[in-house]
Amino acid sequence: MSDSFTKPMPFHEALDAADVKSLLPTTGDSAALRQLAPDIKRRAWMSATVSNLKFLAGIRDGTGELLKGQSDQATVRLGLKNILRDMGYVPDPDHAGGLQDLGSDRRLNLIIETNAQTAQGFGWFAQGNQEDVLDQWPAQELYRALVPKGGVPAERDWAERWEAAGGEFIGDRMVALKTDPVWEKLGSSALFPDGLDNPWPPFAFNSGMDVRDVDRAEAEQLGLLEPSTTLFPRKVDFNADLAGTPELRQEWLREAITDSGLGKFVHGVLQFLDDGGAS
Repeated sequence: MSDSFTKPMPFHEALDAADVKSLLPTTGDSAALRQLAPDIKRRAWMSATVSNLKFLAGIRDGTGELLKGQSDQATVRLGLKNILRDMGYVPDPDHAGGLQDLGSDRRLNLIIETNAQTAQGFGWFAQGNQEDVLDQWPAQELYRALVPKGGVPAERDWAERWEAAGGEFIGDRMVALKTDPVWEKLGSSALFPDGLDNPWPPFAFNSGMDVRDVDRAEAEQLGLLEPSTTLFPRKVDFNADLAGTPELRQEWLREAITDSGLGKFVHGVLQFLDDGGAS
């Protein structure tokens, strides 16, 4: 399969979602990171067991270049491999080539794609929740956009997830108003271990699932709302964060984590008091 990001995605909402994030070096594994609140996750450049600031900065910078159309996925991946080489990184022989190998194509592609897709997903979420847009396209449908890497055997049962998240089926379609709580729950890491805790795609790592808008006429025909119904946007706004300096955003992130009681910072690296169980 070819790399996913070869075209620019320059709309400012996606860039804002990336710009508000601060570097979060941590020794925590994936299970530990799942304990963090969604607001913290949305404001952190992090990856399981990655405590090197230079590598995290490479993820940040590479994602920014992708979103602006200034690079492609293969180039970003090579840049991260070069950083690891300069670090002297050597993978555990038992995990070489797999997701626990930070230098493997599988792990790097997952990091790059998840960060870029999450920023892009927020951009579409922000645009789709503007009042005039929401009035014309008040609903959206969950659908399979891509077969996940690993082929059909890697597909998860999204109809089952939809039901577990409180979604209702219209025939066999997974469609709901944009204001429906199902979208928040669909990405919940409390419900699904691979959830990304965002109310926009990707809802889970390497899922291949996406959403498409449903216009008002069809939404009314499907019985999702009455013609006179007015929906009020549900926003996740990063403007206040952008008004602060990077130093203030970093301070907020560390204080939020410390106040949560989940971990402490030792020489600037987040160490969890409870590792959250096996990753």
